Amino acid sequence: MRVLLLVSMFAVGVIAPRDFLFAQQRPRGLWLADLTWPQAETVLRPETVVVIPLGAGSKEHGPHLKLSNDAIVSDYLARRVVEASDVVVAPPLAYHYYPAFLEYPGSTSLSAETARSVTVEAILGLARFGTRRFYVLNTGVSTTRALEPAARLLAAQGILLTFTDLTGRLDRISAPIRQEEGGTHADEIETSMMLYIDPSSVDMRRAVKEYTPSSGPLQLTRQRGAPGTFSESGVWGDATLATRDKGRVVVEGLVAGILEDIETLRRATPPAPSPIAAAPAQQPAPPTLQARAAGRPNGCTAGDERTIRGFADAFTFHWNNGDATNLSLLWSIDGDIVHPDGLTERGRETIRANRAVLFARQEYRGSKHPLTFGNVRCVTSDVAVVDGKWELRGLSDAAGKALPTFEGLLTLVVARGQSGWAIEAYRYTQKPAAAPMPTWLKRPGYPGVP
Repeated sequence: MRVLLLVSMFAVGVIAPRDFLFAQQRPRGLWLADLTWPQAETVLRPETVVVIPLGAGSKEHGPHLKLSNDAIVSDYLARRVVEASDVVVAPPLAYHYYPAFLEYPGSTSLSAETARSVTVEAILGLARFGTRRFYVLNTGVSTTRALEPAARLLAAQGILLTFTDLTGRLDRISAPIRQEEGGTHADEIETSMMLYIDPSSVDMRRAVKEYTPSSGPLQLTRQRGAPGTFSESGVWGDATLATRDKGRVVVEGLVAGILEDIETLRRATPPAPSPIAAAPAQQPAPPTLQARAAGRPNGCTAGDERTIRGFADAFTFHWNNGDATNLSLLWSIDGDIVHPDGLTERGRETIRANRAVLFARQEYRGSKHPLTFGNVRCVTSDVAVVDGKWELRGLSDAAGKALPTFEGLLTLVVARGQSGWAIEAYRYTQKPAAAPMPTWLKRPGYPGVP
Protein backbone atom coordinates (compact mmCIF):
# COMPACT_ATOMS: atom_id res chain seq x y z
CA MET A 1 0.00 0.00 0.00
CA ARG A 2 2.82 2.42 0.89
CA VAL A 3 4.52 1.70 -2.43
CA LEU A 4 1.32 2.30 -4.36
CA LEU A 5 0.75 5.57 -2.50
CA LEU A 6 4.24 6.78 -3.29
CA VAL A 7 3.86 5.80 -6.93
CA SER A 8 0.51 7.59 -7.12
CA MET A 9 1.97 10.76 -5.61
CA PHE A 10 4.87 10.63 -8.05
CA ALA A 11 2.47 10.17 -10.95
CA VAL A 12 0.42 13.19 -9.89
CA GLY A 13 3.59 15.28 -9.68
CA VAL A 14 4.63 14.19 -13.18
CA ILE A 15 1.38 14.43 -15.09
CA ALA A 16 -0.54 17.12 -13.19
CA PRO A 17 -0.77 20.35 -15.18
CA ARG A 18 0.87 23.45 -13.75
CA ASP A 19 -2.52 25.06 -13.00
CA PHE A 20 -3.48 22.03 -10.88
CA LEU A 21 -0.28 22.32 -8.90
CA PHE A 22 -0.89 26.07 -8.43
CA ALA A 23 -4.31 25.31 -7.06
CA GLN A 24 -2.80 23.10 -4.35
CA GLN A 25 -0.72 25.97 -2.99
CA ARG A 26 -2.09 28.79 -0.91
CA PRO A 27 -1.61 32.00 -2.90
CA ARG A 28 0.38 34.78 -1.27
CA GLY A 29 -1.48 37.53 -3.10
CA LEU A 30 -5.11 38.55 -3.58
CA TRP A 31 -7.42 39.20 -6.52
CA LEU A 32 -9.05 42.58 -5.95
CA ALA A 33 -12.18 41.59 -7.89
CA ASP A 34 -12.82 38.68 -5.49
CA LEU A 35 -13.02 40.97 -2.45
CA THR A 36 -15.90 42.94 -0.98
CA TRP A 37 -15.37 46.67 -0.56
CA PRO A 38 -14.80 46.39 3.24
CA GLN A 39 -12.16 43.74 2.53
CA ALA A 40 -10.58 45.94 -0.15
CA GLU A 41 -10.38 48.79 2.34
CA THR A 42 -8.22 46.67 4.64
CA VAL A 43 -5.72 45.68 1.93
CA LEU A 44 -5.33 48.91 -0.04
CA ARG A 45 -2.70 50.29 2.33
CA PRO A 46 0.22 52.65 1.61
CA GLU A 47 2.69 49.73 1.66
CA THR A 48 0.59 47.54 -0.67
CA VAL A 49 1.82 46.79 -4.19
CA VAL A 50 -1.06 46.71 -6.67
CA VAL A 51 -0.44 44.81 -9.90
CA ILE A 52 -2.45 45.71 -13.01
CA PRO A 53 -2.20 43.16 -15.85
CA LEU A 54 -2.04 44.75 -19.30
CA GLY A 55 -2.72 42.51 -22.29
CA ALA A 56 -4.57 43.27 -25.51
CA GLY A 57 -7.97 41.64 -25.52
CA SER A 58 -8.04 41.58 -29.32
CA LYS A 59 -4.89 42.01 -31.41
CA GLU A 60 -3.65 40.03 -34.40
CA HIS A 61 -0.91 37.44 -33.85
CA GLY A 62 -0.64 35.81 -37.25
CA PRO A 63 -2.72 32.92 -38.57
CA HIS A 64 -1.57 30.48 -35.87
CA LEU A 65 -2.28 32.42 -32.64
CA LYS A 66 -5.52 33.84 -31.28
CA LEU A 67 -6.46 37.51 -31.15
CA SER A 68 -6.58 37.10 -27.37
CA ASN A 69 -2.94 36.00 -27.23
CA ASP A 70 -1.70 38.88 -25.07
CA ALA A 71 -4.66 38.61 -22.71
CA ILE A 72 -3.90 34.90 -22.25
CA VAL A 73 -0.27 35.74 -21.46
CA SER A 74 -1.10 38.53 -19.01
CA ASP A 75 -3.66 36.34 -17.23
CA TYR A 76 -1.14 33.52 -16.90
CA LEU A 77 1.60 35.82 -15.61
CA ALA A 78 -0.83 37.42 -13.14
CA ARG A 79 -1.70 33.98 -11.77
CA ARG A 80 1.98 33.19 -11.35
CA VAL A 81 2.53 36.48 -9.53
CA VAL A 82 -0.43 36.10 -7.18
CA GLU A 83 0.81 32.64 -6.22
CA ALA A 84 4.31 33.85 -5.41
CA SER A 85 4.08 37.44 -4.19
CA ASP A 86 2.21 39.42 -1.53
CA VAL A 87 0.36 41.71 -3.93
CA VAL A 88 -3.16 42.78 -4.82
CA VAL A 89 -3.93 42.06 -8.47
CA ALA A 90 -6.45 44.50 -9.97
CA PRO A 91 -8.66 43.76 -13.00
CA PRO A 92 -6.76 43.86 -16.30
CA LEU A 93 -6.53 46.58 -18.93
CA ALA A 94 -7.68 44.94 -22.17
CA TYR A 95 -7.57 48.07 -24.37
CA HIS A 96 -4.41 50.15 -24.77
CA TYR A 97 -1.98 51.54 -27.35
CA TYR A 98 -1.32 49.06 -30.22
CA PRO A 99 -1.14 51.14 -33.42
CA ALA A 100 1.04 48.69 -35.40
CA PHE A 101 -1.65 46.11 -36.12
CA LEU A 102 -4.79 48.02 -37.10
CA GLU A 103 -4.84 46.79 -40.71
CA TYR A 104 -5.61 43.27 -39.50
CA PRO A 105 -9.30 42.56 -38.72
CA GLY A 106 -10.06 42.22 -35.04
CA SER A 107 -7.15 44.35 -33.86
CA THR A 108 -7.96 47.30 -31.62
CA SER A 109 -6.02 50.27 -30.28
CA LEU A 110 -6.59 53.41 -28.27
CA SER A 111 -4.71 56.61 -29.02
CA ALA A 112 -1.56 57.11 -26.94
CA GLU A 113 -3.25 59.98 -25.07
CA THR A 114 -6.34 57.91 -24.28
CA ALA A 115 -4.27 54.90 -23.19
CA ARG A 116 -2.24 57.16 -20.92
CA SER A 117 -5.40 58.67 -19.42
CA VAL A 118 -7.05 55.28 -18.89
CA THR A 119 -3.95 54.08 -17.06
CA VAL A 120 -3.72 57.19 -14.90
CA GLU A 121 -7.40 57.31 -14.00
CA ALA A 122 -7.59 53.60 -13.17
CA ILE A 123 -4.64 53.98 -10.81
CA LEU A 124 -5.89 57.20 -9.24
CA GLY A 125 -9.20 55.49 -8.53
CA LEU A 126 -7.37 52.95 -6.36
CA ALA A 127 -4.72 55.32 -4.98
CA ARG A 128 -7.30 57.52 -3.29
CA PHE A 129 -7.68 54.74 -0.69
CA GLY A 130 -4.00 54.92 0.27
CA THR A 131 -1.97 52.73 -2.10
CA ARG A 132 1.08 54.41 -3.61
CA ARG A 133 2.92 51.58 -5.42
CA PHE A 134 1.58 50.20 -8.70
CA TYR A 135 3.08 47.74 -11.15
CA VAL A 136 1.68 47.31 -14.65
CA LEU A 137 2.31 43.73 -15.76
CA ASN A 138 2.95 44.82 -19.30
CA THR A 139 2.79 42.33 -22.20
CA GLY A 140 3.14 44.92 -24.96
CA VAL A 141 5.88 46.94 -26.64
CA SER A 142 4.13 50.07 -27.96
CA THR A 143 2.28 50.33 -24.63
CA THR A 144 5.39 51.83 -23.06
CA ARG A 145 4.79 55.01 -25.07
CA ALA A 146 1.66 55.55 -22.97
CA LEU A 147 2.95 54.07 -19.71
CA GLU A 148 6.02 56.32 -19.47
CA PRO A 149 4.07 59.61 -19.48
CA ALA A 150 1.48 58.02 -17.17
CA ALA A 151 4.24 57.28 -14.66
CA ARG A 152 5.41 60.90 -14.80
CA LEU A 153 1.91 62.26 -14.23
CA LEU A 154 1.33 59.92 -11.30
CA ALA A 155 4.70 60.78 -9.73
CA ALA A 156 3.53 64.40 -9.45
CA GLN A 157 0.73 63.09 -7.23
CA GLY A 158 2.98 60.99 -5.01
CA ILE A 159 2.31 57.67 -6.76
CA LEU A 160 5.07 55.33 -7.94
CA LEU A 161 4.25 53.41 -11.13
CA THR A 162 6.64 50.92 -12.71
CA PHE A 163 6.00 48.39 -15.46
CA THR A 164 7.49 45.37 -17.21
CA ASP A 165 10.18 46.15 -19.77
CA LEU A 166 9.00 43.31 -21.99
CA THR A 167 11.42 43.91 -24.86
CA GLY A 168 14.45 44.19 -22.60
CA ARG A 169 13.51 41.11 -20.57
CA LEU A 170 12.76 38.90 -23.58
CA ASP A 171 15.90 39.98 -25.44
CA ARG A 172 18.13 39.01 -22.52
CA ILE A 173 16.37 35.75 -21.71
CA SER A 174 15.99 34.49 -25.30
CA ALA A 175 19.44 35.44 -26.62
CA PRO A 176 21.01 32.00 -25.96
CA ILE A 177 18.17 30.05 -27.60
CA ARG A 178 16.85 32.31 -30.35
CA GLN A 179 17.38 30.95 -33.89
CA GLU A 180 15.32 33.27 -36.08
CA GLU A 181 16.94 35.98 -38.17
CA GLY A 182 14.91 38.71 -36.50
CA GLY A 183 11.41 39.78 -35.49
CA THR A 184 9.43 40.29 -32.31
CA HIS A 185 5.77 39.60 -33.13
CA ALA A 186 4.00 36.23 -33.35
CA ASP A 187 7.52 34.96 -33.95
CA GLU A 188 9.71 32.13 -32.63
CA ILE A 189 9.80 33.49 -29.08
CA GLU A 190 6.17 34.57 -28.68
CA THR A 191 4.90 31.35 -30.22
CA SER A 192 7.22 29.28 -27.99
CA MET A 193 5.80 31.08 -24.96
CA MET A 194 2.27 30.13 -26.00
CA LEU A 195 3.28 26.50 -26.58
CA TYR A 196 4.33 26.47 -22.92
CA ILE A 197 1.51 28.57 -21.46
CA ASP A 198 -1.48 27.34 -23.49
CA PRO A 199 -0.58 24.89 -26.27
CA SER A 200 -4.25 24.41 -27.16
CA SER A 201 -4.35 28.02 -28.40
CA VAL A 202 -1.56 27.44 -30.96
CA ASP A 203 -2.04 25.95 -34.45
CA MET A 204 1.52 25.14 -35.57
CA ARG A 205 0.20 23.84 -38.90
CA ARG A 206 -0.44 27.49 -39.84
CA ALA A 207 2.80 28.91 -38.43
CA VAL A 208 4.88 30.77 -41.02
CA LYS A 209 8.11 32.69 -41.41
CA GLU A 210 7.70 36.27 -42.59
CA TYR A 211 10.41 38.79 -41.81
CA THR A 212 11.62 42.02 -43.37
CA PRO A 213 14.12 44.18 -41.45
CA SER A 214 12.50 47.32 -40.02
CA SER A 215 13.85 50.48 -38.43
CA GLY A 216 11.97 52.60 -35.94
CA PRO A 217 8.69 51.66 -34.24
CA LEU A 218 7.08 48.61 -35.85
CA GLN A 219 4.12 49.35 -38.16
CA LEU A 220 2.87 46.28 -40.02
CA THR A 221 0.96 46.60 -43.26
CA ARG A 222 -0.86 44.13 -45.53
CA GLN A 223 -0.33 46.37 -48.56
CA ARG A 224 2.86 45.89 -50.61
CA GLY A 225 4.62 49.17 -51.18
CA ALA A 226 2.65 50.95 -48.45
CA PRO A 227 4.45 52.76 -45.60
CA GLY A 228 5.51 50.36 -42.86
CA THR A 229 6.73 46.76 -42.78
CA PHE A 230 4.90 44.41 -45.12
CA SER A 231 3.51 41.20 -43.60
CA GLU A 232 0.72 39.36 -45.35
CA SER A 233 0.30 37.00 -42.38
CA GLY A 234 0.77 39.45 -39.50
CA VAL A 235 3.85 37.51 -38.38
CA TRP A 236 7.14 39.37 -37.98
CA GLY A 237 9.74 36.66 -37.44
CA ASP A 238 9.84 32.87 -37.81
CA ALA A 239 7.08 31.12 -35.91
CA THR A 240 8.03 27.73 -37.39
CA LEU A 241 11.08 27.55 -35.09
CA ALA A 242 8.97 27.67 -31.92
CA THR A 243 9.15 24.86 -29.35
CA ARG A 244 7.66 24.31 -25.92
CA ASP A 245 11.13 23.90 -24.37
CA LYS A 246 12.14 27.35 -25.59
CA GLY A 247 8.89 28.68 -24.19
CA ARG A 248 9.63 27.21 -20.78
CA VAL A 249 13.02 28.96 -20.63
CA VAL A 250 11.56 32.29 -21.69
CA VAL A 251 8.42 32.21 -19.54
CA GLU A 252 10.17 31.09 -16.36
CA GLY A 253 12.82 33.74 -16.87
CA LEU A 254 10.14 36.37 -17.46
CA VAL A 255 8.23 35.37 -14.31
CA ALA A 256 11.44 35.62 -12.27
CA GLY A 257 12.11 39.07 -13.72
CA ILE A 258 8.59 40.31 -12.97
CA LEU A 259 8.85 39.10 -9.36
CA GLU A 260 12.18 40.89 -9.09
CA ASP A 261 10.57 44.09 -10.44
CA ILE A 262 7.81 43.86 -7.84
CA GLU A 263 10.20 43.43 -4.92
CA THR A 264 12.26 46.37 -6.14
CA LEU A 265 9.07 48.45 -6.26
CA ARG A 266 8.09 47.30 -2.78
CA ARG A 267 11.39 48.61 -1.37
CA ALA A 268 11.27 51.88 -3.29
CA THR A 269 10.15 55.18 -1.75
CA PRO A 270 7.24 56.83 -3.57
CA PRO A 271 7.89 60.39 -4.79
CA ALA A 272 6.70 63.36 -2.81
CA PRO A 273 3.50 64.70 -4.40
CA SER A 274 3.22 68.27 -5.54
CA PRO A 275 0.96 70.18 -3.11
CA ILE A 276 -2.41 71.03 -4.58
CA ALA A 277 -2.09 74.58 -3.22
CA ALA A 278 0.94 75.34 -5.38
CA ALA A 279 0.36 78.23 -7.71
CA PRO A 280 -0.06 77.47 -11.39
CA ALA A 281 2.47 78.94 -13.81
CA GLN A 282 0.11 81.80 -14.61
CA GLN A 283 -2.79 82.80 -12.39
CA PRO A 284 -5.78 84.18 -14.25
CA ALA A 285 -6.81 87.66 -13.21
CA PRO A 286 -9.60 87.67 -10.59
CA PRO A 287 -12.97 88.17 -12.25
CA THR A 288 -14.60 91.57 -12.01
CA LEU A 289 -17.80 92.08 -10.07
CA GLN A 290 -19.66 92.46 -13.36
CA ALA A 291 -18.17 89.23 -14.75
CA ARG A 292 -19.07 87.35 -11.60
CA ALA A 293 -22.58 88.73 -11.62
CA ALA A 294 -23.00 87.64 -15.23
CA GLY A 295 -21.45 84.25 -14.54
CA ARG A 296 -21.82 81.96 -11.54
CA PRO A 297 -24.26 83.22 -8.89
CA ASN A 298 -21.92 82.65 -5.94
CA GLY A 299 -18.96 84.54 -7.45
CA CYS A 300 -16.69 81.53 -8.04
CA THR A 301 -15.33 80.81 -11.47
CA ALA A 302 -15.62 77.22 -12.61
CA GLY A 303 -11.84 76.84 -12.26
CA ASP A 304 -11.88 78.26 -8.73
CA GLU A 305 -14.57 75.85 -7.64
CA ARG A 306 -12.76 72.84 -9.13
CA THR A 307 -9.59 73.83 -7.27
CA ILE A 308 -11.42 74.31 -3.99
CA ARG A 309 -13.29 71.01 -4.29
CA GLY A 310 -9.97 69.33 -5.03
CA PHE A 311 -8.94 69.98 -1.42
CA ALA A 312 -11.25 67.16 -0.30
CA ASP A 313 -9.50 64.55 -2.43
CA ALA A 314 -6.06 65.96 -1.60
CA PHE A 315 -6.76 65.86 2.16
CA THR A 316 -8.08 62.30 1.92
CA PHE A 317 -5.13 61.17 -0.21
CA HIS A 318 -2.41 62.64 2.04
CA TRP A 319 -4.07 61.40 5.24
CA ASN A 320 -4.48 57.88 3.88
CA ASN A 321 -0.78 57.90 2.94
CA GLY A 322 0.29 59.14 6.37
CA ASP A 323 1.90 62.17 4.72
CA ALA A 324 1.93 64.90 7.36
CA THR A 325 4.06 67.30 5.33
CA ASN A 326 1.91 67.46 2.22
CA LEU A 327 -1.29 67.39 4.28
CA SER A 328 -0.15 70.50 6.15
CA LEU A 329 0.65 72.28 2.87
CA LEU A 330 -3.10 72.48 2.22
CA TRP A 331 -3.16 75.19 4.94
CA SER A 332 -1.75 78.69 4.68
CA ILE A 333 1.25 79.50 6.87
CA ASP A 334 -1.06 80.95 9.56
CA GLY A 335 -4.08 78.70 8.91
CA ASP A 336 -5.72 76.94 11.85
CA ILE A 337 -7.94 74.10 13.05
CA VAL A 338 -10.40 74.67 15.89
CA HIS A 339 -11.60 71.45 17.52
CA PRO A 340 -15.08 70.97 19.01
CA ASP A 341 -13.74 71.43 22.56
CA GLY A 342 -12.32 74.83 21.61
CA LEU A 343 -8.66 73.89 21.42
CA THR A 344 -6.85 75.41 18.47
CA GLU A 345 -3.99 74.28 16.28
CA ARG A 346 -2.52 77.45 14.82
CA GLY A 347 -0.08 77.52 11.92
CA ARG A 348 0.96 75.10 9.18
CA GLU A 349 3.98 73.82 11.12
CA THR A 350 1.86 73.00 14.19
CA ILE A 351 -0.62 71.11 12.01
CA ARG A 352 2.24 69.17 10.38
CA ALA A 353 3.91 68.28 13.70
CA ASN A 354 0.65 67.10 15.26
CA ARG A 355 -0.26 64.95 12.23
CA ALA A 356 3.22 63.41 12.26
CA VAL A 357 2.61 62.38 15.89
CA LEU A 358 -0.75 60.84 15.00
CA PHE A 359 0.53 58.97 11.94
CA ALA A 360 3.35 57.45 14.00
CA ARG A 361 0.89 55.97 16.52
CA GLN A 362 -0.33 52.43 16.12
CA GLU A 363 -3.86 53.62 16.86
CA TYR A 364 -3.91 55.76 13.69
CA ARG A 365 -1.86 53.52 11.41
CA GLY A 366 -3.85 52.68 8.29
CA SER A 367 -6.70 55.02 9.21
CA LYS A 368 -8.85 56.66 6.50
CA HIS A 369 -10.15 60.23 6.73
CA PRO A 370 -12.35 61.09 3.71
CA LEU A 371 -13.83 64.55 3.33
CA THR A 372 -16.95 65.25 1.26
CA PHE A 373 -17.65 68.83 0.23
CA GLY A 374 -21.17 70.13 -0.30
CA ASN A 375 -21.83 73.83 -0.86
CA VAL A 376 -18.99 76.11 -2.00
CA ARG A 377 -19.77 79.82 -1.67
CA CYS A 378 -17.32 82.51 -2.74
CA VAL A 379 -17.89 85.62 -0.63
CA THR A 380 -15.29 87.50 -2.71
CA SER A 381 -13.20 86.51 -5.70
CA ASP A 382 -10.44 85.38 -3.31
CA VAL A 383 -12.33 83.98 -0.28
CA ALA A 384 -14.72 81.03 -0.13
CA VAL A 385 -16.65 79.15 2.53
CA VAL A 386 -17.09 75.39 2.16
CA ASP A 387 -19.58 73.16 3.98
CA GLY A 388 -19.25 69.40 4.07
CA LYS A 389 -18.86 66.30 6.18
CA TRP A 390 -16.01 64.10 7.37
CA GLU A 391 -15.38 60.53 8.44
CA LEU A 392 -12.49 58.96 10.32
CA ARG A 393 -12.35 55.18 10.26
CA GLY A 394 -9.85 52.40 10.82
CA LEU A 395 -8.74 53.61 14.28
CA SER A 396 -7.97 51.30 17.18
CA ASP A 397 -7.53 51.78 20.91
CA ALA A 398 -4.26 51.22 22.78
CA ALA A 399 -5.05 47.51 23.08
CA GLY A 400 -5.51 47.16 19.31
CA LYS A 401 -9.31 46.88 19.45
CA ALA A 402 -11.06 48.40 16.45
CA LEU A 403 -12.95 51.61 17.19
CA PRO A 404 -16.19 52.71 15.51
CA THR A 405 -16.24 55.18 12.64
CA PHE A 406 -16.23 58.80 13.76
CA GLU A 407 -18.07 61.40 11.70
CA GLY A 408 -19.43 64.91 11.68
CA LEU A 409 -19.86 68.16 9.76
CA LEU A 410 -17.18 70.64 8.72
CA THR A 411 -16.82 74.22 7.55
CA LEU A 412 -13.70 75.57 5.85
CA VAL A 413 -12.64 79.06 4.92
CA VAL A 414 -10.22 79.03 2.00
CA ALA A 415 -8.46 82.04 0.55
CA ARG A 416 -6.35 82.76 -2.50
CA GLY A 417 -2.94 84.18 -1.70
CA GLN A 418 0.29 84.58 -3.63
CA SER A 419 0.81 80.80 -3.57
CA GLY A 420 -2.72 79.93 -4.70
CA TRP A 421 -5.71 78.70 -2.71
CA ALA A 422 -5.12 77.48 0.86
CA ILE A 423 -7.16 76.67 3.98
CA GLU A 424 -7.31 79.57 6.44
CA ALA A 425 -9.76 78.08 8.93
CA TYR A 426 -11.06 74.53 9.55
CA ARG A 427 -13.97 73.98 11.95
CA TYR A 428 -15.86 70.77 12.55
CA THR A 429 -18.45 69.09 14.76
CA GLN A 430 -18.48 65.47 15.90
CA LYS A 431 -21.48 63.21 16.25
CA PRO A 432 -21.73 61.27 19.52
CA ALA A 433 -19.75 58.04 19.32
CA ALA A 434 -19.68 54.81 21.33
CA ALA A 435 -16.02 55.36 22.24
CA PRO A 436 -13.76 58.40 22.54
CA MET A 437 -11.40 59.27 19.70
CA PRO A 438 -7.75 58.69 20.64
CA THR A 439 -5.63 61.85 20.50
CA TRP A 440 -2.18 62.97 21.62
CA LEU A 441 -2.09 66.48 20.21
CA LYS A 442 0.13 68.38 22.68
CA ARG A 443 2.16 70.68 20.49
CA PRO A 444 2.48 74.47 20.58
CA GLY A 445 -0.64 76.12 19.28
CA TYR A 446 -2.99 74.75 21.94
CA PRO A 447 -3.93 77.30 24.60
CA GLY A 448 -2.55 76.27 27.99
CA VAL A 449 -0.93 73.05 26.70
CA PRO A 450 2.86 72.82 26.92
